Amino acid sequence: MSERSRRPADLADSLLRRVLSDHLDPGYQQAATRRGGAPARGRAQLGWLLVGGLLVGGLFGVAGTNAAARAPGAEQATQGLVTEVIQARERTDELGLRAVERDGEVDRVRGAALGGDAGGRQTLRDVARLERAVATVPVTGPGLRVTVADPPSSPDSGLRREQTVLDRDLQVLLNALWSVGAEAIAVGEVRMHPLATVRQAGGAMLVDNRPVGQPYVFEVIGDPAQLQTRLVQTDGYGRFNAFAQIYGTEFDVEPDEQLTLPAGGTARLRMAEPLPSPPPTTEGNR
Repeated sequence: MSERSRRPADLADSLLRRVLSDHLDPGYQQAATRRGGAPARGRAQLGWLLVGGLLVGGLFGVAGTNAAARAPGAEQATQGLVTEVIQARERTDELGLRAVERDGEVDRVRGAALGGDAGGRQTLRDVARLERAVATVPVTGPGLRVTVADPPSSPDSGLRREQTVLDRDLQVLLNALWSVGAEAIAVGEVRMHPLATVRQAGGAMLVDNRPVGQPYVFEVIGDPAQLQTRLVQTDGYGRFNAFAQIYGTEFDVEPDEQLTLPAGGTARLRMAEPLPSPPPTTEGNR
């Protein structure tokens, strides 16, 4: 074999050895040689990395310190609000007891003043009837207990209870109970009076501006058999009966021989004055 034929093989072997042994491009190798064999930016980059790490660590430290400093203040504020709510409830209960005592004194004085003759006794009966109508006194008697609630959530699905009962639904049922002869109604132990409302604020149900949770229990004073017979013919009963069949809404109507309803809240009355009637005209008398 001649020298010319061996030269391509030698060149291929030489190129293969350079590829396997030299991992750096010749241009990079020459630049590194001119810099003395070490990257010029290595120390500078390391310094910047250290500075950046210190800054990030400092920011996290300041944030943690601020959060730790705010935590006791937030906890104290929450505890203060809870204490104020508890004190307000205790004050409300105390005032309620005083109001009951004063009502008892007024009843005794009124009975002593009007109970001596037939006309006075009739006046006392009229006053008692009006007090029950406007929910200023507790009432006791037989009636119905109507329970309404959203369908229960499935424990396997992990989904929250779906809200199907809205304030307008409770309003329809409440009006239906009044229309069939209810003498007094309490929703969630809150007595309904002529100015009481049922409305929804976000996810909370408010009865006379008091939050009421599920299940919504209607306690209705009246003749149980008559109330139940008439109730099934109302739109309110039909609505909730359909909810129970379609959505699984809880809807139970049960008679109760002994219900006790509390007195309702004191409502602020609105006074109105009638406008004077215009004088009759000649044309109007014809």
